[in-house]
Amino acid sequence: MAEHGTVSIGRLGVSERLRTFVKEMAGERDSILRFVAEVARSLPAGARVMDVGAGDAPYRELFAHAEYVTVDWAESVHEDASASDVIASADALPLGDGTFDAALLTQVLEHVPEPTRVLHELFRVLRPGGQVFVTAPLAWELHEAPRDFYRYTRFGLQHLAQHAGFVEIEVTERTDSFTTLGQLMRNVAYTMGRAPDGLDGRREQASAALLRLAPEIERLAPLDVARLLPLGYALVARKPGVD
Repeated sequence: MAEHGTVSIGRLGVSERLRTFVKEMAGERDSILRFVAEVARSLPAGARVMDVGAGDAPYRELFAHAEYVTVDWAESVHEDASASDVIASADALPLGDGTFDAALLTQVLEHVPEPTRVLHELFRVLRPGGQVFVTAPLAWELHEAPRDFYRYTRFGLQHLAQHAGFVEIEVTERTDSFTTLGQLMRNVAYTMGRAPDGLDGRREQASAALLRLAPEIERLAPLDVARLLPLGYALVARKPGVD
């Protein structure tokens, strides 16, 4: 796949609904959109794709040329997850062996208690030569509690994919460190909470300061060449067999 940071969102031709979804957490979701858009472009017409943990399926429109199948479990926090094509846990899919060309998981793997089992299950349902595409966080606050179990390094994702049997494994950082800092500053501004301790006025001031400073921090993005503190990583791997 091409480097997913090279395509501007303006050139992706996405709907206003998807643009709005991305803008809600631009530092994070921009990188995921770029990755998923390139995944979609890499798949031929008619490819059978399962979006596991699809939730409200924000990226559905990118796969109009494919057979796009959504999967989520019955206890999902997302409103539209109950309308998924398949209702099942990611580690026990009621799907046949070798029946999909691609599997997509965006920001799902941190919410499963046994990620190794999930990767093995995806391996099973992919055809020989099929690919898995994953995004997972390295830096993010606690969310969807209590089902928030892990954060992943590059090497952790490589290990999981290798253990499941995948080959041609590529893991790339999704953001630079300054984008990470800016996004986390915005997150803290909205998630620090409130308390009856007389300090809420200062909390409001702190929130305003964080939101004011975040863009200044993000403008330093070109300076980061090591990219050792991304918000998370994107993984691409292939099941051995005929391409």
